[in-house]
Amino acid sequence: MTRPYLDRHRFVLGDASAHLGFLHCERLAARSHIHDWSVEAHFHEGLSQVLVFAGGVVEALIDHSPARIEGPAVLWLPALCSHAFRYPVGMQGWSITLPASDTARIAAEAPWLDGWIARPQVLSGPGLTETLLPLVARIEGESTGTSADRSMALEALFRLLLIEMGRGLAAEGAAATGIAGRKQQLVARFQRLVDESAPLPDVAALARRLSVTRTHLTRAIREVTGRTASEILAEQRVLRARRSLAFSAEPISAIAYELGFSSPSYFTRFLVARTGETPSAFRQRFRRGLTTG
Repeated sequence: MTRPYLDRHRFVLGDASAHLGFLHCERLAARSHIHDWSVEAHFHEGLSQVLVFAGGVVEALIDHSPARIEGPAVLWLPALCSHAFRYPVGMQGWSITLPASDTARIAAEAPWLDGWIARPQVLSGPGLTETLLPLVARIEGESTGTSADRSMALEALFRLLLIEMGRGLAAEGAAATGIAGRKQQLVARFQRLVDESAPLPDVAALARRLSVTRTHLTRAIREVTGRTASEILAEQRVLRARRSLAFSAEPISAIAYELGFSSPSYFTRFLVARTGETPSAFRQRFRRGLTTG
């Protein structure tokens, strides 16, 4: 069996820091020129996904377990969950992607999600045609907009999507599939701590909270994701910085201190090194895009 690989750009827009507008929604056909309706095993670090199939039969491999998914169906994929698919050619379906940090924030406000959101889930049946599919259509329509309230609208719709999924899973009494492997479980716990922490702690502090040594944690993260713990933390800092610059009117100096930087100048050097832009240049470019969109 081919080992699943970490995907950052082939089937998604990029890392979590590229997802500014809460979520990204696209039709499966949009990337058919890449996957030709057959997707090899891969996983995403820092990103959660919902895949929606309007009909047809999808042959899937979820965390190394084969599954035959009959549409209409919705599939929940938490970060680090490996997945592969063989789609019917030309099928109607959607992929919804958002940072795992947003999933963790919503889950923290809704304890009833804890029973299933950390594990892959499949919900299917004809009833989805009247409940989830119209909701996905609204998400798709809203995701193409450029209005200032777009992110708020998308989050509201996504919360409704989670509610419908939760109710459907509860009605089915669905048994959850676990994330395979102790190292994957540790990295998933690490990612959840990162997503929920504000300001972000350093790697040593996270290792202590996970009751492992820093060396063990960093080795597990490197083996599972191919990245260092510091790179994952930096990616999260970039996402939080960009969102604060884009969607708040706070001074850049205030944002720097809120994000845990020792000074605004260090914040600027960090963002330039990671993105090639100063905070003020990014903010101006984003606002120009809103006014001209």
